[in-house]
Amino acid sequence: MSEPLWDSAATLAADVKSGRRTAVSIATQALARSRSVQKRLNCFAEIADDYALEAASAIDQKRARGLSLGPLAGVPIAIKDSTPVAGLGMRSGSRAYADVVATRDSVLVHRLRAAGAIIVGKTTLSEVAYSSFCDSPLTGVTRNPWNPDTTPGGSSGGSAVAVATGCVTFAEGTDMGGSVRIPASFTGLIGIKPSAGRIPNDDQPSLMDDIAHHGLLARSSEDLVRGLTVAFGPDATDPLTLGKAHVSFDPPGSVEGLRIAVSSDLGFFSVEPYVVERLEAAAAILAAAGAIVTRSAPEWNRGMADAWVRHWHVHLAAHYGSDLQRVQDDVDPRLWSIITNAKKYSAVELKEDEHLRTLQWKRMATFWETADVLLSPTMSRTAVAVEGDDASYHTVTDDGRKHGLDLTSMFNWVPWCPAVSVPAGSGPDGLPVGVHIAAQPFRDDVALNVARVIEAALGVPAPPDSWMDTARVMTRASSHARR
Repeated sequence: MSEPLWDSAATLAADVKSGRRTAVSIATQALARSRSVQKRLNCFAEIADDYALEAASAIDQKRARGLSLGPLAGVPIAIKDSTPVAGLGMRSGSRAYADVVATRDSVLVHRLRAAGAIIVGKTTLSEVAYSSFCDSPLTGVTRNPWNPDTTPGGSSGGSAVAVATGCVTFAEGTDMGGSVRIPASFTGLIGIKPSAGRIPNDDQPSLMDDIAHHGLLARSSEDLVRGLTVAFGPDATDPLTLGKAHVSFDPPGSVEGLRIAVSSDLGFFSVEPYVVERLEAAAAILAAAGAIVTRSAPEWNRGMADAWVRHWHVHLAAHYGSDLQRVQDDVDPRLWSIITNAKKYSAVELKEDEHLRTLQWKRMATFWETADVLLSPTMSRTAVAVEGDDASYHTVTDDGRKHGLDLTSMFNWVPWCPAVSVPAGSGPDGLPVGVHIAAQPFRDDVALNVARVIEAALGVPAPPDSWMDTARVMTRASSHARR
């Protein structure tokens, strides 16, 4: 078994710049670790040995010539297999895109590479990122290192597993309803959905749909900030990024006097008691650090959450329906059902949903008059079985509450508010529990500073080694486990 890479991004970059380690040696270790983890947990759609080693060699050559190196020099990272990296595949977990090779880098990837980051591979996701689970007809099931019988969450589950097991220092993911924060919570990582407009979405099928975000997953807020400092900034390819004020993360500030509202259920979700206990523990840490902690939530309702689901389903149908129809027999049948049903919505119905979204934002704006941060659960429980199904969590309990798996998607409908999931201990099953930090619009620095305080007190856990000795047969498209 290869050794994991637990060093921080700052340490790795400093080692490369000083000559204590070469970028090639770091990349070689990351690639070996990735191949070992892949055999057991299936988190990579592609491990890019030649690509990574060529980039690492170029960095070592730059140093040998006395040229300056970027802030991420030699830091191994992974990119979700729906984000373009020139010369690597972009399969999106679907047979419709099985042979696609990207011809350009996204703006985000270009920035990370220019800073010296080494891309070791493309990570798995649910088909076209549709699900809170992480499996697809093309790449099969991705498993959680905390318990391989459970899902790491989706859709950016492969990115989470690659970080959690020490294959890479941080990884990119996309987040339209929690696809970074869900796997962060299930695998014990810190994950961020930045404020809309912080990271260009030039590679998304629609620049007008502001629920879409690029985010990052890492084992520490320090690594997250180092990556975001490179990733943030306007670009003309995405007009939503233009005119945004610069955000500074360092040095971290105090939370003393920060108004933090705590809600265990956002007013209408069903949440496991042990998750609420971990939420209260995080709130107590913040109160002890001088924050002003109260109990309140925006006046949101279940109808708003259900409207986001309709929005998401129409997004999938509009942007991927035609391509998926070409390979309909090989599409995840649940995804195909979603696309089929979404086509029945009228334009008028969708515009009516915008009334709900407008009301949601107005109530959020009112809420921010008395709070700087909203602390809530990321997920309603710990990781569930890989054989699970999103549809089973779009139900209503006997007392009228939403039996949802995540509490994250509501925040993609107020996309200007940054949101971070940070580990806050574990449940009775020993699996990680995440708490969710949402901040006022464009205050990514505030959200991450609160995460730092919780991280400093509770730490970021590493998964046990038991997964290494567990031989698992990875289910492929020919016998897709969730069909």
